[in-house]
Amino acid sequence: MMSSTRVYQIDLFRFIAAMAVLCYHFLYRGFKAGNMSLLRFDEIGSYFKYGYLGVDMFFIISGFVIAFSIKHLSLPRFLQSRFERLYPVYWLCLCATAVITYYFGAPRYSVTGEKFLVNMTMIQTLFDVGHVDGAYWSLYVEMKFYLLIAIFLMVNYIKKISLDYLIIVWLLLSSLRFIIGGTPIYTALHHFFILDWSSYFIAGILFYRIYAVGPKVTYFILLAYCLFLSVYTSIGRINWLQRTFHEEFSSYVIGGAIIGFYALMTFVALKKMHFINSQRWVKLGMLTYPLYLLHQHIGFITFNKLYPYVNKYVLVSIVTLCMVGLAYLISYKIEPRLIRWMRKDPK
Repeated sequence: MMSSTRVYQIDLFRFIAAMAVLCYHFLYRGFKAGNMSLLRFDEIGSYFKYGYLGVDMFFIISGFVIAFSIKHLSLPRFLQSRFERLYPVYWLCLCATAVITYYFGAPRYSVTGEKFLVNMTMIQTLFDVGHVDGAYWSLYVEMKFYLLIAIFLMVNYIKKISLDYLIIVWLLLSSLRFIIGGTPIYTALHHFFILDWSSYFIAGILFYRIYAVGPKVTYFILLAYCLFLSVYTSIGRINWLQRTFHEEFSSYVIGGAIIGFYALMTFVALKKMHFINSQRWVKLGMLTYPLYLLHQHIGFITFNKLYPYVNKYVLVSIVTLCMVGLAYLISYKIEPRLIRWMRKDPK
């Protein structure tokens, strides 16, 4: 059964992507760079070093979900829905992370009142202020995507236009790297239109268009170009990855993973994945956002306090389960009450 308001496979993919990021942080990132975690997993860490690509999948999913959700939304309703979805949980997780960092994070982690207050905005990158938790970097990218969608809705209010216009204009802007890359005007466009990540969001929107109106040759041509841009920009980050982690990263693995993401979403868009289309995945999907926000620094601080008193594999397993449990508590017990309170709904 396919819901008119939700595509259930997306919830499953979102949770898998979140767990990939968590495993990347806990089993690789934490000890390979920045001296973030005392737990070393040299024997298995390299198997999880590509887990950061879960964020790339998040961006594709975000493009699909936002395109799906705005079809009947006005600009004010869109802004309200994004605020309610993002900020209450973010503030709660931010407060939890800040408190744990303040009391238990030293010497590796610290937080100041100024950093905390600026992080409340979710756009601390704009003010050149560090993140209370490093995982927050992707939220700024998402916020800029929502700004572009808000602009689209404003234009659409004045003159009805299709999402196809947004797709074409954004893809053209994304192609400027090959013409004026490195110039001041490209730098400005690059920041505003998130051109490092735009191909993923555009692909998500295209997958939704295929899902909503059916397959068209034009859409698949545009998707092929998005795939090229996604692989091109992702492979372009290999030098940074290798300098940071002092380890080889395979362009074939990275490219293959991204092709896999596109293939999965193509099957979803063509409605060919009914065999895993189940409402049970909604519960997993709901855990994703708080799990992503909570896990990294709180996890590392816990590792650093309890290791070597607890076996590292036992410790990482317990912390992972606790993070999933906290995410469940927030998603199903706390967040609904926060939103009802914000809406002044006494029920």
